[in-house]
Amino acid sequence: MKDFKIEGGRLRPTAYFSSEKGTLNLEGRSLLEFAEDVFEPMNRWFEEYLKNPREETTINISLEYFNSSTAKALVRFLIISKKLNKKNKLTINFYYDDENVLEYGKDFSEVIDIPFNFIQKNYH
Repeated sequence: MKDFKIEGGRLRPTAYFSSEKGTLNLEGRSLLEFAEDVFEPMNRWFEEYLKNPREETTINISLEYFNSSTAKALVRFLIISKKLNKKNKLTINFYYDDENVLEYGKDFSEVIDIPFNFIQKNYH
């Protein structure tokens, strides 16, 4: 399975997913009006990965800022991770710089019912 990569920009996050390493990294800023346009290819890749996942999968979310469209798309993306078998270990690292982003992360964790590791990061 090929790796997945989206180059980020001022309004779009960078995504790099490695099936070999079992890592899914999402970082930068996401101010997308139609976030599903960017997240849908990521979701398809993730669904394919889950057919033959690594024993350990790590999702690193390091978004400095994101809008509500991204938040909805991100929840849909994270819900896919619930399809991992119980024998597969899932780690979700959620990086934050301010309390608003931290609160979103806590809400995401609660909604999908998977614990996150919250890691403070200074983006500036």
